[in-house]
Amino acid sequence: MRKFRDKMRYFDFYLFVPYIILCCIGAVMVYSASSINLSYAGAATNTYLMKQLLYVVMGLFCIFFSMMIPTYKLAHRNFIIIGFFVMVALLLYAKFFTTAVNGANGWINLKLFSFQPTELCKLYLVLFMAQLVSNHEHSMDNLNSKPNRKPALLVMILLILVLVEPDLGGFSINAFIVLLMYFARGKNYRRSLLYLSGILGSIIIAVQLLRFWNPAPLKGTKFEYMYGRLTAFYNPFKVSSTTGQQLINSYYAISNGGLFGVGLGNSVQKRGYLPEPYTDFIIAIISEELGAVGVMVVLLLITWIILRIFLIGIRADSPYETMICYGVGTFMGIETLFNVGAVNGLLPITGVTFPFVSYGGSSMIVLSLALGIVINISINQKRNRKEKI
Repeated sequence: MRKFRDKMRYFDFYLFVPYIILCCIGAVMVYSASSINLSYAGAATNTYLMKQLLYVVMGLFCIFFSMMIPTYKLAHRNFIIIGFFVMVALLLYAKFFTTAVNGANGWINLKLFSFQPTELCKLYLVLFMAQLVSNHEHSMDNLNSKPNRKPALLVMILLILVLVEPDLGGFSINAFIVLLMYFARGKNYRRSLLYLSGILGSIIIAVQLLRFWNPAPLKGTKFEYMYGRLTAFYNPFKVSSTTGQQLINSYYAISNGGLFGVGLGNSVQKRGYLPEPYTDFIIAIISEELGAVGVMVVLLLITWIILRIFLIGIRADSPYETMICYGVGTFMGIETLFNVGAVNGLLPITGVTFPFVSYGGSSMIVLSLALGIVINISINQKRNRKEKI
């Protein structure tokens, strides 16, 4: 208890307050987006609200729990090795022993909520890459050094297990976390930017070429649904009755909202038009009910959190802590980019949720654990600065 009180003296409220505001906005919007359809079904209108509030409470517990864990323990070799086998076991169990949802076997039913191992894999890869990069920072910059392929093999195993669920959104975010953390190390930023630009350019070209590919080999497989969502953003009106429906109704929601919205609770698209509006398309409902101004408030809050995390990383006392912050900031930033991009039709729909706002227990818990680790790093920085004075 004394240790907890000591940490609270240096607590980073600049991270915590925006987090709480986003969670509150999320709970209100989850209720607004879900209540009408629950009433149509004859269920309690506050079902998803109560669950989301429970997830927020669990998230708060996770923040304070991870805040108390010394960062050096997360870098321990045994933790990394055991974590890898736990992740492989969870991903394999999700793939072969669970019921498919929307064509993907990615959720483990824990009764209280459905746990998604892919979410936990994102945080594990942040810790894995932070440990790897900080321990081999100088050898990675040396072009003449012999590369160690074992870590790359471990990362590939996890990425492949995520992809075969199939979970394109989870695979993409995990891959981006690995790439950006790898290229963020060292001092040769010009070379890193060159490599990243080449990789991103290749991905853009590959996605554009998909429209000319005949998806017949995927027919009848679980990858057919994933391919349909991926390519719907090319011309959603062409497939308006199938994979394009969600994006089209998202357009309508954004258009209806205008600058100031139609008012909280007055969305039209949530009334059976936009499928599951309280999950990955909750930003469309915020846009319709609270307008562009409401969306800007949400984006400013998450941007503040992300930039604050990167700032803590820049000020960190060790390369390991720096890389953790860069990884967590990348994690939240890429999720935000993928979600907002999909809602606006700028990126393919991959089922990625908006951090701290969308309905879901797995995302809330994992993101809160990650934020708690960063807050712990911030606490250590403040304490060290005070001791030096």
